[in-house]
Amino acid sequence: MVRMNSGLLYGQIMPDASKLSTATGQLGPVCAITGKAMTFAEAVVLDDKFVCWEAYVEATGADSASDGKYVSDLNLE
Repeated sequence: MVRMNSGLLYGQIMPDASKLSTATGQLGPVCAITGKAMTFAEAVVLDDKFVCWEAYVEATGADSASDGKYVSDLNLE
């Protein structure tokens, strides 16, 4: 018997399908605030819930720690 997320796991408990989506072409969570379908790579965890970046910024007031900048000697062509 293993305790996970306030419930007991006996091998019979399945994830809540209403919180998952395949709308982006792969299995991923649905944002708990906006309802947007995401991939797990796009999701941010906030208070044990998956949220999208926009909802995270709105809920926390956080922003990116760095800004993009132009590098003159970097040839990307």
